[in-house]
Amino acid sequence: MGCCGNYSVVVSLFLAIHRHYRYVAARLSIQGIAPRSYLPRPKVKAVTHPAVVLVGQLHRGTLEALDYARLISDEVVAVHVDIGLTYRAKLQAAWQDLQSDIPLEILESPYRSVGEALTHFLTLFEEQRPGVFLTLIIPAFVTRNWWEGLLHNQTAFFLKAALRAKRSRVVTTVRYYL
Repeated sequence: MGCCGNYSVVVSLFLAIHRHYRYVAARLSIQGIAPRSYLPRPKVKAVTHPAVVLVGQLHRGTLEALDYARLISDEVVAVHVDIGLTYRAKLQAAWQDLQSDIPLEILESPYRSVGEALTHFLTLFEEQRPGVFLTLIIPAFVTRNWWEGLLHNQTAFFLKAALRAKRSRVVTTVRYYL
């Protein structure tokens, strides 16, 4: 196989990855979804605790994570860590359109470290609520094939590892299947 054969394999690989990303974007799109603000709570008094939902991008997986947070908690806060790539006005406008009942905190991370900014926020959040268990909810989507999973959700993996040391924190993943 000559040099042109090697190039065609690489180009084919890149085209397959590009098709995968287009498929994922279409499956996660929130286009046409009605605003969400409230899910009915059961009549039985449940023991709840605060929940923080990590918002990387606003997509269907994020919406399911927010719905789950509403079910387990009376106090829900959404957090987005801006590593310098966020178009804030667009994110806040989309948030207002879909999630008017949950506040969105946008954290600055000048050193492009999601973990450091999030850990600092969670520590302060917990200090204001001593003696309670905080649940951090991380939305993640599940791909059709194992190899496609290598292209996504790496931030969630590293965040879970960084947050393991904190005893009072519960970290859970809400999966959205593509």
